[in-house]
Amino acid sequence: MQVSSEYVLAWSVYVIAGGGCCLVWWKLTSLIRNRGWREILRGLCFVLIFTPWYAGDTAEFYAPAVVVLLMDVLLEGTASGLKGGVALLVSTFLMLLVLVARELLRRRPE
Repeated sequence: MQVSSEYVLAWSVYVIAGGGCCLVWWKLTSLIRNRGWREILRGLCFVLIFTPWYAGDTAEFYAPAVVVLLMDVLLEGTASGLKGGVALLVSTFLMLLVLVARELLRRRPE
C-alpha cells in the first residue's frame, strides 16, 4: 500500500484541527460542575472526532468514523451505515469502561 503525501497531510491537518476542537470543548465543559457528566461529554467529543474507520470497501484508506457513518447513510441507506456506527459504538463503550475504571480506582479505600 502506497500512502500519498496528500493523505498524510490531510490526516495531519485533521488531527491538529480535532485537537483544537477538543481544547475548546474542554474549556466549555469546565463550566459543568458535575465531574461525571463533564468527563462523559469530554470523552464523547474525543470519540466522535478521533475514531477512524476504513473508507470504502477496502481497508487502504481511513476516515473519521462519523464521516463514514454519515456518508454511508446519506448515499447508500441505513443498512450500509452500520459500519461506521459499530466503530463509534465500540469506541464509546471502551471510553465508558475507562471512565468507570477510573472512578472505581479513585473511590478505592487505601
